[in-house]
Amino acid sequence: MLMSVQNNIAGSESVVLERPAARGVYASLFEKINLNPVSELSALDLWQDAQAMSDATADERLTAGMQVFLECLTKAGAKVEKLDKSLIDHHIAELDYQISRQLDAVMHHDEFQAVESLWRGVKSLIDKTDFRQNVKIELLSMSKEDLRQDFEDTPEIIQSGLYKHTYIDEYDTPGGEPIAALISAYEFDASAQDVALLRNISKVSAAAHMPFIGSAGPKFFLKESMEDVAAIKDIGNYFDRAEYIKWKSFRDTDDARYIGLVMPRVLGRLPYGPDTVPVRSFNYVEEVKGPDHDKYLWTNASFAFASNMVRSFINNGWCVQIRGPQAGGAVQDLPIHLYDLGTGNQVKIPSEVMIPETREFEFANLGFIPLSYYKNRDYACFFSANSTQKPALYDTVDATANSRINARLPYIFLLSRIAHYQGMMTLQQLSHRLSSLDEQKGKYITVSELKSVVFSTIQSFNQTIPAEEQLRRLSQHPAGDALPEAEKTQLELRLKQLATRYAQIKQDSSAQ
Repeated sequence: MLMSVQNNIAGSESVVLERPAARGVYASLFEKINLNPVSELSALDLWQDAQAMSDATADERLTAGMQVFLECLTKAGAKVEKLDKSLIDHHIAELDYQISRQLDAVMHHDEFQAVESLWRGVKSLIDKTDFRQNVKIELLSMSKEDLRQDFEDTPEIIQSGLYKHTYIDEYDTPGGEPIAALISAYEFDASAQDVALLRNISKVSAAAHMPFIGSAGPKFFLKESMEDVAAIKDIGNYFDRAEYIKWKSFRDTDDARYIGLVMPRVLGRLPYGPDTVPVRSFNYVEEVKGPDHDKYLWTNASFAFASNMVRSFINNGWCVQIRGPQAGGAVQDLPIHLYDLGTGNQVKIPSEVMIPETREFEFANLGFIPLSYYKNRDYACFFSANSTQKPALYDTVDATANSRINARLPYIFLLSRIAHYQGMMTLQQLSHRLSSLDEQKGKYITVSELKSVVFSTIQSFNQTIPAEEQLRRLSQHPAGDALPEAEKTQLELRLKQLATRYAQIKQDSSAQ
């Protein structure tokens, strides 16, 4: 026996250690490992305090571990003739099991899963990005509710924080770096609030030529799980419900083509275990099997879509090869979990549901971007990359075909890239002309003078992509025709804001 203890070890009082001999096993053991035997055992409850554990010495830690082991032997009730390795391993395995179940309660909690899912998705995107290839990923910490509040707290979109971060600070600033896309982990439904949020995001995305990628969850389809969504018989007629009036109205807007909604979620990692993802510190076996769908860690498919965008950009400089198994739409090396319920190994597919080809086509026509898993493979594929915009129908076949092309994200990414390049050239030339005029006059320019410079800059490029979205609309207006009063007022406001910003920049530079 290593040491004998009283039966009330777990109590609050300290316990005196009885040494069977001056050179007993306990003292001999500690002497061999260069530790000092303790003369008094502390209550095990003290070890639940993190500070107490960090302050404890090595000999106190080892003694406490031996104390727990002896307590396990006492609770077992069996007579122990010999302390061999198998007995110790048995009790260690029991402790590992208890710790595993406690950790499961944390790992499978909804709030913890949401945090892990987000960071697993971000990590998967970063792991697949070669930052030596002119690719930059920036993180903006903003919850879906915070973004909603951002729009609600401002009377105009151009005063929102998202507009400032993405448009004013980057696209509308000389030397700024226009953002190619806004990738989110937001999951949207068809409620009036979420559709209004998508509408506001689309306006900012259109102004900054920055497509936004989010996702559609089961609640978008008025269901509790994606399995229920897959069971919908006629998905086309299903969207004729009154709940989708706002959604269909949003799809008819021009800016809706800057929004993409992916579905379903993908498996973020394999469950922890010795045969899947071993844990070094202890034998953690995560209790997850196929039917325990909600215990698996699922990540937003928007990160997988973004990975394909990055790969396409690195390969050819454009985010256009993002759909089709051989044309950049494949999502490779997905985790495959094998589990056994007593009838042999079964496979947990790495997407929430299987989406057949016919159903994928239906979802795509409804404004979604489905991720289809290849059966008995370790990859899935985005066969389409449609935006949320509903293509318009025209009298001619060519016009209708052009409308469909205009609603596809590869085309939007292509135009946005060109807009960013030409927009930066426009801003640079505009800045030179403003500075030249400012030096000639020796004072700050007026709104009317600013208007003349802006128009001459736009005409020199013969494009409809100026520094401001309102100026883009104005440049498309027929020459000589009077502007509607509402547009004229809004234009004057934007020009005044532009003049004010320019004057502030000049003032700041002269003060330095």
